[in-house]
Amino acid sequence: MPEWKPEILRRLAPLKLSSAREAEIADELAQHLEDRYQELLLTRQSEDTAFRTAIDELEGEYLLAQGLRPVERDWYREPVAVGKDSSNVFSGIFQDLRYALRMLQKSPGFTAIAVLTLALGIGANTAIFSMVNGVLLRPLAFQQPQQLCVIREIIPQLTKFYPTFPANLPSFRIWKRELHSFENIGIANGISIHFIGRGGAIELPGAKVSSSLLETLGTYPALGRNFRADEDDPGRDHEVILTNSFWRSEFQADPAIVGKAITLNSESFEVVGVLPASFHFPQSSELGALTNFSPRLAFLKPLGEDASQFDAMGDLDYAAIGRLRAGVSLAQALSELNVVQAQIAKQANEHMDLRAEIIPLASEVLGPARQGLLFLLAAVGAVLLIVCVNLANLLLARVPRRMREAAIRTALGASRARLVRQMLTESLLLGILGGALGILLASFGVSTLVRAAPPGVPRLAEVSIDGRVLLFAIVISVVTAALFGILPAWQVAHTEPLDALKSGATNTTESRRTRSLRSSLIGLEVALSTVLLILAGLFTSSLVHLLRVNTGFTAEHILATDVDLPPRSYPSNAAGQRFYDQVLAAIRTLPGVRSVGWINQLPLAGEGSVSAIGLPSTNKTDASNFPLADFRVASPDYFSTMEIPVIAGRIYTAADRGRKLAVISQRAAERLWPGNDPNGQMCVINWGGWKTFQVIGVVGDIRTVQMDKSPVMMVYMQDLPFDNVALGGSIVVRTMMDPSGAASAVREAINKIDSNVPITALRPMTEVISKSVDTRRFQMRLALLFAVCALFLASLGIFGVVGYSVERRRQELGIRMALGAARHDLLRMVLRQGMTPVTVGLAAGVVTALFAGRLIGSLLFDISANDPVTLATVVLVVAGVGLVACFVPARRAMRVDPIVALRYE
Repeated sequence: MPEWKPEILRRLAPLKLSSAREAEIADELAQHLEDRYQELLLTRQSEDTAFRTAIDELEGEYLLAQGLRPVERDWYREPVAVGKDSSNVFSGIFQDLRYALRMLQKSPGFTAIAVLTLALGIGANTAIFSMVNGVLLRPLAFQQPQQLCVIREIIPQLTKFYPTFPANLPSFRIWKRELHSFENIGIANGISIHFIGRGGAIELPGAKVSSSLLETLGTYPALGRNFRADEDDPGRDHEVILTNSFWRSEFQADPAIVGKAITLNSESFEVVGVLPASFHFPQSSELGALTNFSPRLAFLKPLGEDASQFDAMGDLDYAAIGRLRAGVSLAQALSELNVVQAQIAKQANEHMDLRAEIIPLASEVLGPARQGLLFLLAAVGAVLLIVCVNLANLLLARVPRRMREAAIRTALGASRARLVRQMLTESLLLGILGGALGILLASFGVSTLVRAAPPGVPRLAEVSIDGRVLLFAIVISVVTAALFGILPAWQVAHTEPLDALKSGATNTTESRRTRSLRSSLIGLEVALSTVLLILAGLFTSSLVHLLRVNTGFTAEHILATDVDLPPRSYPSNAAGQRFYDQVLAAIRTLPGVRSVGWINQLPLAGEGSVSAIGLPSTNKTDASNFPLADFRVASPDYFSTMEIPVIAGRIYTAADRGRKLAVISQRAAERLWPGNDPNGQMCVINWGGWKTFQVIGVVGDIRTVQMDKSPVMMVYMQDLPFDNVALGGSIVVRTMMDPSGAASAVREAINKIDSNVPITALRPMTEVISKSVDTRRFQMRLALLFAVCALFLASLGIFGVVGYSVERRRQELGIRMALGAARHDLLRMVLRQGMTPVTVGLAAGVVTALFAGRLIGSLLFDISANDPVTLATVVLVVAGVGLVACFVPARRAMRVDPIVALRYE
């Protein structure tokens, strides 16, 4: 008998069939050829001729097999023998996916709720993680940012007043020359310049920088060039580099602007470059105290400082950024720097020591934002965990319905691993659908978060959804699916087939173990909700306490108007005073105005000019004898307008102009003349050199820097001690009506005096106070939002579990009533069983919150982490919500008709 299979296998080889399928086809064709061969022999053909004829006819079978090739490649159609798993991995996966899709399509309500709930949880986590990624995880947008550091100076004699200071120009010049641990060092100081743009006169925020700053940061202009070293010299500073955003908004991204002149402060400046869009210079809050940078710079200009700025100790008001050499540690650099600082102090002969502090730029930029963002990420993660618990409970509720199916599959030979894989595939499919929708929601959520976030949050411009955020969303989608799917899958897989088949499809009831598991999950989500509510309550109480702080002035009915005086038009203090006198006189005549005054810097606008103050008899060789005070130039009517109380003495008047008189705050009086009357006393102030002033009055302390910072020592004067500069300032107007209603009249009055003076801000003083707590309010609102969502989800979980339990126990309840149980007994029983996990979860949540509260202690103000009012309020709210969620299904249990219940199923 001929051997058919070798020829058949040779011809089937190009089809690349699976070995099992190929063997099956070969056997079938071999039998067919043998039958055909015997038929041909009966027609009296020779064996050789019959063999050739049968083989030639194989071409038809070959074409048939080739036509079935697409079906053969569809792996999931491969049959699986009863009692065995498929040997083809893809076959099982495709089968599981098709079955999972069918199951989800059969329950559209459950699928929609699950996907939407997951989308909200995953979307919220992705949005918050995008902020964490942009602010904390993504490297600073500079070359090798790990080598960048901030250098701040330390004066040991003054550390009790200010731990560190910004750098000064004399130190910078010596550092550049003497330090070898740094590749480069650059400095910068915030400034503002008068600019007339398309919208009229504006105050343009910028920075004067050393020519080495951009090179230190590893940033180079996208257009044009960097500053040259000689442009740091006085008189050589009439060049600017524009930021990308200002170039686009004001010059429509015109590349030809490079080399052209623009007018700033009524002077001509040449545009020598445009910075890349990725350049984001840190703002003041990111570079330490006593620095002054706007969140959105428009330009950079060279230093151009005159020789007076390079005297011995100079002004400590420059942010210094250095780039360490490769292989040099912070400790090594600091050791060398402190040696140089000691030499500077010795040469200055100011009887003060000098030290330094080196801080990684990334750490300085992030500051306190790290803790707040990580807390928000943990809070939204807890919400997602509650979502997982709820979905797990929903799937556990479906377990009894799946037990009979699992029993049949087990009886037919399916392994437990196969059952678990099938159930997890359904969960994974839900996770993928929820994750996809969640990423879409996160794209909207990120833009909303960035718009809502206060300017104090660093690196907001760098927050976006990138590859890392997408990977995070995918990972949490898969992990979430595994978390809420594993328990139901384990329950189904461990079903005893015989018990499930005996009980019937509709009577399959959940076990005691399943009920305990569901109750434990309820306790977990109640605990998580309690923790979030307590922490959100602490944030809320902290903000309330902060807004109730006595600021030292009355903000209601005050309109604050910021102006910036162009140096060309107002070259002296006297010229600036004339402008303010005219403006105040014009505003006083406006209807509804009670009083008006001006000050060079509003309260809560940060620290101004900080200088030493002391008694004339004090030894000037010991700097520790001279505390530091914050100096303000203010008009006489400023104090009455702001309703800052006069505690002793009087306020200077217009007749006192030109005299060296000062009004000090109560804290300054207590520090300099403890227990004595300061009126008429003389003090010395180191502002442009030591000058003597007479104290004529004491006023109340005010919150100067921030609402959560104690009042600092304040010194007010009517005139600057030097006449070479005119100060920009804020005009404060007390009205008899809503201050916003006077805004247009005030603006018009200022424009009548000088329309070229830019009005940079015009808002109620209450808005200034509100914005000073924006960061805390932002954290509080997000924490409260997540906490309320968690409580809502927990209440749905409690309601669902108790309601499902009542439904499953309908027959039991009917029997109890038939045996004489009263309806209120059933009510009490259901409430007791429902509230038990709630009570346990509530207790666990309170204990956890007491420990978690310590971790956020630095984010709170004037409130303890174990505040009893907050704890009691949250306990009552959670217990009340849990009781309501249990009571609704408990009432349904009371209405069970015993006759109907006994007929049930």
